[in-house]
Amino acid sequence: MKTTLLIIAFSLVSCAQVNLPYFGKSEEANLLKGWRAHDSLDYTHHLASFEETYLDSTSTEEIKLLGKAKEYLENLALTILENNELFFSEGIRPKLHVVKHAVPFHFSLPGRVVFLSTALLNKYVKHEAVLASILSYELVRSEKQLYNRFLIVPVGYLPIERVLGLNRIDVDEKVEIHKWAYHSVRRAGFDGEYYLSWLQTMNRNTADFIPLIGDANSISREEAMFKAFMIRRSKTEDERAFARRESSKEFYQFLFFVKDKSV
Repeated sequence: MKTTLLIIAFSLVSCAQVNLPYFGKSEEANLLKGWRAHDSLDYTHHLASFEETYLDSTSTEEIKLLGKAKEYLENLALTILENNELFFSEGIRPKLHVVKHAVPFHFSLPGRVVFLSTALLNKYVKHEAVLASILSYELVRSEKQLYNRFLIVPVGYLPIERVLGLNRIDVDEKVEIHKWAYHSVRRAGFDGEYYLSWLQTMNRNTADFIPLIGDANSISREEAMFKAFMIRRSKTEDERAFARRESSKEFYQFLFFVKDKSV
């Protein structure tokens, strides 16, 4: 009897030490639990969050707009928004930044956050309608959230080369933005001819704008496609020429402010 009990006890202990195959539900953690694909809103929020990261980067030097210079640029943007109330959503006030940089560029982030470089303003913006065209382009782009869908690993800084690379999109998409921006500029009371003039300026100075456009051939295509759009528009009844008007005194005061702070 004792022998039988010892055999049974030994068998139970042996079985406890044997790893038998488990055919039930796995108890391991499911690493994909709760996972979902990123949607467009996720990418928009992600990109918008890098406003402060770019501004806080050691390579970024922002010129703080003060007094009349700040008021002028904000009012110009608001003029575009308020005269296109059916296109732009309400309740989002534009945030406009001027950055001290030797490269001419402009870009935006979701949430109507627009950046302009001092090289752009000092060297290439010679008329108020051109500045309105640039602002309109970026406001339209931000409104429609036309940005590349990238996830950026936050490392505490964001160089301008990286930002401009993230802002590059296909030529066809850019031309669509140009069309919307052109209409926005005209509804705000500016001569749309200056919009084409701005594209031609970039095309003539491709070397300076390569960091912005990335591909030298793309700006030529942009100009050609937009020019064809304007030719088609000129044949319609609602396309009326604007009387050429001079830039405002406030525009020149704004440029003088930027130039003085750029030194």
